[in-house]
This record gives sequence, structure tokens and C-alpha cells, in this order.
Amino acid sequence: MRPDILRQIFYFAIYVLLQLPVLYRLVLFDSAFGFFYVGFILFLPRLQNRMTSLLLAFLSGLLVDIFSNTLGIHALASTLIAYVRIPWLVFTRGVDDDDAPISVFALGLSGLLLYVIPLIFLHHSVIFLVEHGSFSLFGTTLKRIVLSTLFTSTLLVTTNYLLATKRRRL
Repeated sequence: MRPDILRQIFYFAIYVLLQLPVLYRLVLFDSAFGFFYVGFILFLPRLQNRMTSLLLAFLSGLLVDIFSNTLGIHALASTLIAYVRIPWLVFTRGVDDDDAPISVFALGLSGLLLYVIPLIFLHHSVIFLVEHGSFSLFGTTLKRIVLSTLFTSTLLVTTNYLLATKRRRL
């Protein structure tokens, strides 16, 4: 097997399988949920086939849905951020064809935060708004979205810093 495929299997195991038994039950202040598996989608290689990225995002979201009994909400949100992640990266960084990995060492901390936080916010907005089903408690829902975005972003940036290899900066 090619090393990049083995690396993706390893990352899938870390992000998705750690999400299910451990981080799914970790809730801070009854408002901040850590959706760690989103990191698998956000840090997929930039040059990966778009259909492959969408399929992997759908499958990772579906796996979380199956074990959390959420009827496709995670699959929807995951597929959406997989669809917009490369255009968002091109918009924020102006880079399209570079093969450098998406990491804190390649983008810098501010570049990584500019890439990660809006996509996580979008992901969490879809999850919490669809889950709630209305705008009747919009303040509470918005609080959950913002706190969960901060919590998940902190988890992902820290993990990316620990797992990413040092390569050239874009």
C-alpha cells in the first residue's frame, strides 16, 4: 500500500474512532461539544480528488451518525464542509495547486485558524440548527455553536501541531 493511503487510514482511526467512544461524551458546561472527527475532513490532502474527499467526509459523518443516533445530521454537515473546504482555502490563502499539507507549519497559526474556524462554525451551525429544528431558542443554539466551535478548534489546532510534520511555509 502507498504511504499516503496508510497515513489517511491512520488519521481516520485517530479522528473518527477517538470521537466515538471518548470525545462524543465530553461536553463542557453543557454547551461546548467537541466534534473531533471534523479534523479528518479539514486536514485531508489538498490535491486529493474532490469526489474522494466528499465520499470520505460522508462516510466519517455517517459513522458518527450511526453510533450517535442522529439520523444523518453529521453526514450532511461533513459533506458540506468537504465541498467548501478547498474553495475556502483558495479564497483565504490564494493557493490552489500547492502540495504542501494543510498544517500549522505550512499555513502558520493565523492561516490555520482562518481556514479552520469558519469551516467548523459552518459544520456546527448545520448540526445544531438542524438538530433543534427551529429558531425558537436561537440564543441558546448560537451559544452552543460558538462554544463548540472554540472547543473543537482548540482540539484540532493542538492535535495538528502535535501530529503535523514540519515542512515549508506557504
